[in-house]
Amino acid sequence: AHFLRCFQGVHKFLFSQEQTESSLSIAISLLSDDRREVSNAATSALTGILATMPQSALEDLVAKYIRIANKSIKKKKKKIADADVSKEEVEEKAVKEKQRAKRQQRSVFVLCAVVMGRPYDTPPYIPEALAALSKHSFEQRASMGVRDEVKRVCSEFKRTHTDNWEAHKKQFTQEQLEALEDVVSTPHYYA
Repeated sequence: AHFLRCFQGVHKFLFSQEQTESSLSIAISLLSDDRREVSNAATSALTGILATMPQSALEDLVAKYIRIANKSIKKKKKKIADADVSKEEVEEKAVKEKQRAKRQQRSVFVLCAVVMGRPYDTPPYIPEALAALSKHSFEQRASMGVRDEVKRVCSEFKRTHTDNWEAHKKQFTQEQLEALEDVVSTPHYYA
């Protein structure tokens, strides 16, 4: 992933559209790696790739990954008695859960890279991405890596936009602002 970041950065103006899409695809596939250092390096590489993409392409990418991220939030299901479940069904559920977790990690990390790619401005798709990310910061079944990354990105966004926050704040709806504040603010001891 580190190689891809450097290679893409040096050659971004020489790449054809197909080569750019290929490097984007490789970076996105590395986001769901189980090793945290690989997924973090892929997020950095993806941030660089996304920085050169046109805004319309970014809007489409954000909309796609918001849908995937929202679908990856696990819904609570009623428990079935253990005696009624066969070994194959247990294994099948474990495989499906692992796939869901990988989709969640990949989609959340793509949205994180999009947010980090715009450190000092607030295009229209950023508030939507932050609102979608905020749902994953407190989800019990999200991996700790996903929750930590969401909190880190939201805090970094808030930190880099503090100087001109009143202007940036106008890009958000009230619900989006509350979702961001829920992630960024520390919970009160008596709450």
